[in-house]
Amino acid sequence: MKMKYGIVFTFFVLLYACSGKGKVPENVIAQEKFQAVLKDVIIADALSTERSFKDTALKIPDANAAYFLKVFEMHGITKNQFMVSYNYYLTRPDVLKIITDSVSAQLSRKSERLSADTTKPKPNGYNIKKTGAGAGNK
Repeated sequence: MKMKYGIVFTFFVLLYACSGKGKVPENVIAQEKFQAVLKDVIIADALSTERSFKDTALKIPDANAAYFLKVFEMHGITKNQFMVSYNYYLTRPDVLKIITDSVSAQLSRKSERLSADTTKPKPNGYNIKKTGAGAGNK
């Protein structure tokens, strides 16, 4: 008799455990929004790190925290919501890979655009060809 209850109990535990697959908990940030937040967190981390090289008195953890909190505020979320979501996506490596691959591709495209933009010659007083009367006459 105990064996029968044990089997039934195990069955319901397994059924309950499997029923949550595919459902995102209510307190987890949606995948698309999390992707945007993660991209901005990575950019904020890079800015903070770059700034710390220029200002050696700057405490990196404090600067990172300030940048991250600004990112969370910008997206209308809290640090706790981000961490809960981050931990959830860590348990879903298939989804996290999609998110990180997309963020990586977006950041690569942005980096390429910025690099291309900085290598183009800019018009200024030194490289503009002078035309008209008196140009080149000494």
